[in-house]
Amino acid sequence: MPHFSSAVRTTDYTIWETLFDELRKEVLIMNGVSRMTVCEDVALVTFHKVPNELSLITKIFTEFAKAQINLDMISQTAPQGHFIDISFTLPSDQLMKVLELAGKFREMHSALKPMISNGNCKLQLYGEEMKTMYGVAASAIEAIAETNVELALITTSEVDISLLVTQPHCSEAIESLVKTFKVKAEYLV
Repeated sequence: MPHFSSAVRTTDYTIWETLFDELRKEVLIMNGVSRMTVCEDVALVTFHKVPNELSLITKIFTEFAKAQINLDMISQTAPQGHFIDISFTLPSDQLMKVLELAGKFREMHSALKPMISNGNCKLQLYGEEMKTMYGVAASAIEAIAETNVELALITTSEVDISLLVTQPHCSEAIESLVKTFKVKAEYLV
């Protein structure tokens, strides 16, 4: 049986223990989110049963651009027959412009009526790690679910998860996400 000196075993153990401790620290820190921002006073607009015609959809978004309306969290459902739903958010102070354009859209297609929800809060989670890390969205949704706050809209990219909640429940949602991801909420103006 080979004989190892206690110095070698202690050194080997110390090296492995140190490596394990560093790896454990990285795993604890690495949760996919490095930054969280909060944008208050956000409106949600949804157009239901929009004909799935790119020329019409292009006209709608072009009119918003011409009116200098800053759209965010744009989401389209999968086609349901020949129709889709389109949702997006915008600063509440631009909502009147959307309402003015709604009449113009109805001229293009009589069924185009906006459903509007004002007084929302957008929470954005950012992290380069999201590109290769699974489960970040699940953790974010679980954090919101623990507060019983309803999510009005969720959109994502490779490095971003945006969650829309009602303004009265924003603080609860923020507290839960801060606790889950160990990040400080940055308020945007």
